[in-house]
Amino acid sequence: MPNSRSPKKARIPNLLNIENWIFFGHRSFGIGHLTRTGAVLALAFRLTSAFAQTPPTNSPPPPPPSTLIMPGPSGPVRITSSGAMQISSQPANSTPDLFNSLIGSAASVDMESVVTARVEFDPPVVAAGGRATYRIVVNALDESLKLPDQLPAPNGLEVTTGGRAQSYQPSAAGRLQPQTTINYRAVATNTGAFKIPSFTATAYGKPVTVPEAHLVVVEPGTPGVREAQHLVLQLPEGDIYVGQTLRIPVMLIDPGDGSVVALQQARVNGDAIFSEPNSYGLRHDIVHQNGQAYAAFIQEVIITPMREGRQTLVAQANCISGRPVMVQPGVFQGGSTLVDSDPVPMMVKALPEDRLPGFSGAIGSFSIEPPKLSTNQVRAGDPVTLRVTVRGEGNLGRLTMPSAPRLRDWQSFPPQGDPAPPFVIQQRGYTVFSYTLIPLTEKSKATPAIPFCSFDPAKGAYVDLTIPPVPLAVTPAPAGAETKLQAAQSDTRDGEIDDGTTRERALAMTGLAETPGWSGSGLGALQQRWWFLALQLLPAGGIAGLLFWDKRRRFLEQYPEVERKRKARRGLRKQLAAARRAAAAQDARAFVTGAINALREACAPHGAANPEALVCADVLRELPATERESRGGDIVRRLFTADDAIRFGGPVRDGSELLALRPELERVLEELKARL
Repeated sequence: MPNSRSPKKARIPNLLNIENWIFFGHRSFGIGHLTRTGAVLALAFRLTSAFAQTPPTNSPPPPPPSTLIMPGPSGPVRITSSGAMQISSQPANSTPDLFNSLIGSAASVDMESVVTARVEFDPPVVAAGGRATYRIVVNALDESLKLPDQLPAPNGLEVTTGGRAQSYQPSAAGRLQPQTTINYRAVATNTGAFKIPSFTATAYGKPVTVPEAHLVVVEPGTPGVREAQHLVLQLPEGDIYVGQTLRIPVMLIDPGDGSVVALQQARVNGDAIFSEPNSYGLRHDIVHQNGQAYAAFIQEVIITPMREGRQTLVAQANCISGRPVMVQPGVFQGGSTLVDSDPVPMMVKALPEDRLPGFSGAIGSFSIEPPKLSTNQVRAGDPVTLRVTVRGEGNLGRLTMPSAPRLRDWQSFPPQGDPAPPFVIQQRGYTVFSYTLIPLTEKSKATPAIPFCSFDPAKGAYVDLTIPPVPLAVTPAPAGAETKLQAAQSDTRDGEIDDGTTRERALAMTGLAETPGWSGSGLGALQQRWWFLALQLLPAGGIAGLLFWDKRRRFLEQYPEVERKRKARRGLRKQLAAARRAAAAQDARAFVTGAINALREACAPHGAANPEALVCADVLRELPATERESRGGDIVRRLFTADDAIRFGGPVRDGSELLALRPELERVLEELKARL
């Protein structure tokens, strides 16, 4: 037996505690894949330990010993297939671990780096009719990334949308770099070589070039050819109803070669599906498909269908894999790959209409424990707390209890729910609600019965779970408190009572008004006058104006060159008018300045530059080739030469000749204006 005080054994519990803290922080603050190292390390240790202790009876023989090298807080960690873990201690004078440095510092998100995209077919060679994954990875935020609705796939290659996820990777500068992965399912029915050519995507409003990718399709049965790794969904048997909580196992078949270590961050997507942010029950077990047994990684996801009708589910998760290190045989380097499942149809039914009293959305198989009072003896007017425990399987984590009925002898408040998070309530299998009740008279002998029912999907019917009364001894209220209790009773009598009816207050004639009210021109209702209808059109006009303004703003954001050209046309008219006024006044200097500014305004939008920054070569570049080498180019050169002389204090020798260029200048400006 190894010594329990050995440094290696003493570090493992601390490391797992660190992982647990980081993992829950990841769920709460969304750090993403920054926590992948700690989470994967603990998962790998648990899985390998479980395999070493309780191996499945029908599991395939273990693969040859291999090693997975992963970074740890105190040095490299080696995990062998037999479950052995070795943690290398780090010298005191060595460089701090990058993972710990990122955790200890408030790392910001890197959004300034150049956005690039990389693509791959996984696997690059597949049999005809088999499935490959066309994967695109872009170092940008998911919300800013836009891809074409239809990829430029060649004929014979069917490409459909798969999973999509975002993570964060630590960069060398100590910042977090976002990384978005998009999967597409690719299936080819014919053999041959297929290529998806390069196309353009958009990230942060800027174009990003997605390079081309190649796929080779061979005949079925070719040795060494495999399909892409994909998830398998297992829907529960029986009918599925709107609002029902479903525990969906998401499975990944273990290839058995040690390349897959675990499954992480599983989720199920759908058009009208609410998926819980936490997944449960990561385990390695034996599953049966098509009459055969397979070893698989399984993680359960809780979803709730929100709409009746046919739904399509697609699961996705991060496959934690180990890739072999070429320079070290038998050693694997950890990595994460987004995998998804084929679309799975699901039919969702609506709840029946014959609901019992007290239905508040509870769907599942529930039972009510005997309710408990905070005390069995209370004075009239003092509050008492009724605790109700609900157990079972269903939407426990997001259960809402009905309010207590309003009775003339009781005052009640809305129930207080369980403060535990929904995923904790779902895991432990019960939830607790508290009712605050106040008896208003000593005649009360028990708490009121609270109607409550649930819908059982297995039975397809509603189940009465009414909370029964609890005996209670009520003593008279102290002197001076009876008036308040009578006022509370009168308020209750004026509202709903136990038989569901309402009682109105007695009508009383009001007295005469002491002062006159507002005067009016007639007794007709305001809504019958013409100006009232016109007044209702003002909000509609305002909303329509806002919609038009927002549509125009979005259009100009997508096509900024429209605004640049409009501004250039306005500046061209202004400068040309100044040049004409200068020519009429025989002012050669002002004419040259106005002409140069007009040429710059007309050419600026094509280069997306400021007009003041353009020089003669920039203007000549925007002229047609024939015009550049003919009279138009000569006019531009003469005007810029004169402008240089004016700018640096030189005299204008040929002022009359420059003024004579006005007709030809306007012809050149008309040609440039036609391009705006």
